[in-house]
Amino acid sequence: MRKGLNIKSFISLAAGTVLLMLSFSTLASNSNEKDVEFAVFSLNNEIPSLSKSKTRMLYKGRTKKLNGSIKIVLVDLPETSIHREDFYNMLLGKSISQMNGYWASLSFSGKGIPPEELDSDDIKDILEWLNQNPNGIAYAPVSAVPENANILITILQGE
Repeated sequence: MRKGLNIKSFISLAAGTVLLMLSFSTLASNSNEKDVEFAVFSLNNEIPSLSKSKTRMLYKGRTKKLNGSIKIVLVDLPETSIHREDFYNMLLGKSISQMNGYWASLSFSGKGIPPEELDSDDIKDILEWLNQNPNGIAYAPVSAVPENANILITILQGE
């Protein structure tokens, strides 16, 4: 045999390299997932900041008022929007179909109605809806939210 790598050493080295590459790609994809961030926001500066639990209560229809007097109206992105899927997954750990079932049971029992659904997830449409609904609350990727918006809470993947 020649000095240096024999076949057994070569296979071990190759396997180790593959495992190392796989762990780096897993770390990279996990860190990319954590970069997804949503803002729950309004154009009304009188709406107070939200805790994560209060935000969950709003998006589960368990509360419709803030500070006992501000009646909130929610808007939802279209069912086909990838942002809607990500948002509900991050905030409530639910898929769109699970949320549809949840809202259907609340509606049927008379305990709640789902948020109004927009036709598009374009930020212009969201802002237009918020302008027409002074106590409206919406969500969008943080990067799309205008600077003059009142960001009530940010939701980061994995929180």
